Amino acid sequence: MDSANQTVPIEDGTMPLGDHLEPEAAALPFTDPRLAEIYRYWRSKAPVPAMPRRADIDPIEIPKLLPDVMLVDVVAEGRYRYRLIGTENAQAHGMVATGRYLDDVLPGREYKSHVIALYDECVQQRRALYSECLFLSPERHAPERHTKVLFMPLSENGASVNMVFVMQIFLYIEQATRERHFIDAPPYREIVHVLL
Repeated sequence: MDSANQTVPIEDGTMPLGDHLEPEAAALPFTDPRLAEIYRYWRSKAPVPAMPRRADIDPIEIPKLLPDVMLVDVVAEGRYRYRLIGTENAQAHGMVATGRYLDDVLPGREYKSHVIALYDECVQQRRALYSECLFLSPERHAPERHTKVLFMPLSENGASVNMVFVMQIFLYIEQATRERHFIDAPPYREIVHVLL
């Protein structure tokens, strides 16, 4: 997606996508306070344009956010592996995915490509990335779940990303779909894509 000429609506105006602004200089695009809190926490660990190290992220400082957090290793072969998955995300996966590669776990070729491309963009740009998707019921073509995901790069050497700190929030329109997110591959549509 070419985001250079697009905008995303936010509460007090619009923010040009692709422009790298200090968080204080632009309103954040998050509609869930947990995402804003985790983003500010991550950003507080290293000033722009630096990236925090894994050791800078202390679970004791963010206990209420941990159920929605994941740590994903960037593996040398260009793959991604779940290192840690919070309880809410583990329940949404419907399986134990810790230690497994994303491309082995994610359902459906199109969705798998979409998610890996989001990780790739975060890693290559060395910047946080926010995305929201609606997942559509194959039968009714109506939204049945909504995901909000924030990808935040971590770096041990300050130059290359070796881990991605992720917060993913699932909103379910139909409770019956809650535990099938990583089992089924329903049609989806990305509705927000912001490189921070």
